[in-house]
Amino acid sequence: MKDLLSMEDLTNEEILFLVKRAIDLKKGAENKKRNDLFVANLFFENSTRTKKSFEVAEKKLNLNVIDFEVSTSSVQKGETLYDTCKTLEMIGINMLVIRHSENEYYKQLKNLKIPIINGGDGSGEHPSQCLLDIMTIYETYGKFDGLDIIIAGDIKNSRVARSNKKALTRLGAKVSFVAPEIWKDESLGEFVTFDDVIDKVDICMLLRVQH
Repeated sequence: MKDLLSMEDLTNEEILFLVKRAIDLKKGAENKKRNDLFVANLFFENSTRTKKSFEVAEKKLNLNVIDFEVSTSSVQKGETLYDTCKTLEMIGINMLVIRHSENEYYKQLKNLKIPIINGGDGSGEHPSQCLLDIMTIYETYGKFDGLDIIIAGDIKNSRVARSNKKALTRLGAKVSFVAPEIWKDESLGEFVTFDDVIDKVDICMLLRVQH
């Protein structure tokens, strides 16, 4: 696997490997550190949790984190996303973490030779957040098969809901949604009434309201 763009890029076996490896690291397992790799975090949307989580993880892995601020970059002079990423590749950046407001922005970056990690694309997907959610569930239950999960909130605009629906369903969980009419997207799956199910489900995942 070169890139992590969608949960569909990962097999069930790869998901479980990453989750178990992350749990081991959390418990203090040794990790082979590299000091010759450079990573840049390109956040075209405002972010606190995701951006800082990546920075902390990168520094714990001894990666060289290169500062990138959209407001002071050549993006402000009309440089395209592809040209920005290609420039960073050519000056020696080894990996890019990108958050962008455009759905599937990464399709325009196919000619890059360095890996891309999707930190969130529009209302598309958020694979790193999904992996964290999956890890939390695994730490609690030790399984996914047979779990009954609801995701509640702004489903229509949530990339987290989309990533979790894909991955958790594939791992054997039942996933349904709770939302007011204005935030529903019936194409994602079954919508249920909160009061009818809250005392029956194993997990309730709450989403914030998007602007």
